[in-house]
Amino acid sequence: MYAGGRVPVNVVAGVKILGNISEENLHHALAKVQDRHPMLKTNVLEDETNIPYFVTQKLIRKIPVRVLPRGNDEDWKKEYTNECLTAFDCKNGPLVRLVWLKSDHVSDLIFVGHHCICDGKTVLNIIDETLRLLEQPDIEIGTYDTFSSISDFIPDTIKNNKINRLTAAVIARLARLALMVVSLKKEVKRENPYLIHWKLNKEESAALLEKCKSEGSTIHSALCVAFLKAYQSVETIKTHSRLYCAVDMRKFIPDIKNDMTFAFPAMIGLDLKNDKSIDFRMQARQFKEELLTKMEKMEINKVLMYSESLLSSLPQMTKYAKADRGTHDFTLSNMGRVTLKEAYSTFTIESLYTPGTIFPFGNPSTLFSTAFKGEIDFIFSSDEEFVKYQDALVIKSNAMRMLLHAAEPVVVPN
Repeated sequence: MYAGGRVPVNVVAGVKILGNISEENLHHALAKVQDRHPMLKTNVLEDETNIPYFVTQKLIRKIPVRVLPRGNDEDWKKEYTNECLTAFDCKNGPLVRLVWLKSDHVSDLIFVGHHCICDGKTVLNIIDETLRLLEQPDIEIGTYDTFSSISDFIPDTIKNNKINRLTAAVIARLARLALMVVSLKKEVKRENPYLIHWKLNKEESAALLEKCKSEGSTIHSALCVAFLKAYQSVETIKTHSRLYCAVDMRKFIPDIKNDMTFAFPAMIGLDLKNDKSIDFRMQARQFKEELLTKMEKMEINKVLMYSESLLSSLPQMTKYAKADRGTHDFTLSNMGRVTLKEAYSTFTIESLYTPGTIFPFGNPSTLFSTAFKGEIDFIFSSDEEFVKYQDALVIKSNAMRMLLHAAEPVVVPN
């Protein structure tokens, strides 16, 4: 996620606020949020081999706020995209910032964090803490001690096991050899990125949820199947019938609480079987079961240990990632129901803008979703080099047809 520190790998999310916000209270709230989270007081430096490491600063710049006039309900999309594509100054920090689109009675607050210190859940938590402090500036939100290394979470019995140590060494060596072989691959140009945003209203969202429950699936598994089938409906796209699901590591590491900063997702691959005898409902149930099975089988301590063994190859891995096109169609990051408080003393949250990003490496195509105030919100991001914008609109339309109306996708010929 650091990606060499010179390209943007950011997580962006926001809220539309109705009511009045005090600029003084906003800066006060952000200062308390920054004091609470150790990772919001860090810079990233590199050693002589270009391996990055975090440095906690006793004195660090305050979280910056960029204030712009708010014209209409579409302005946030431009700034959201800009913030996805604007790099942080990793060496001087901090690695979080805020854009405030301001009008007399309506505001958009767009929060941005570097993905090397935070994920979507972290940004949503920062939003929650900031809004609570805007309402009650004097409340205490505490602080906590951060970890010094991923190794802190790996039990000694796992770290000191001879077989695990040998396996980690073998993985590291094989990775170095593989990276040498592919080192001459040219970087894929990602020069035309885009975001597509849409929302299901309360009636549509409730109907979809009830439909998934009655069919024994989940919204997550239904999204997997619908979008993979929608990809197949566009003949100009070379599909892999495969996606990766981003899984929150907090599920496996009790020491990382939901309100702490963290940035290490697990990726689980799922494949769509081209079996015409299995209908959409059955495929969604199978995806649900397969994902649960793979999560249960995941040996998280070994995943962390083996990942840590690759650290010495990080610069080469980053170079390769920028030249890789991936063997999947897209990544799904479904954060489910968001429990932000809706109404405060002087303002209310009108809308939540789902956390998203535009990746500068691998296949950047990612579908993000959240549910807030009974409405399911979506953002799809990609680049013209991978999925044409017009094709992405067809994919979105066909996926929604299948989810909401059980209709077959409209095939777009080559």
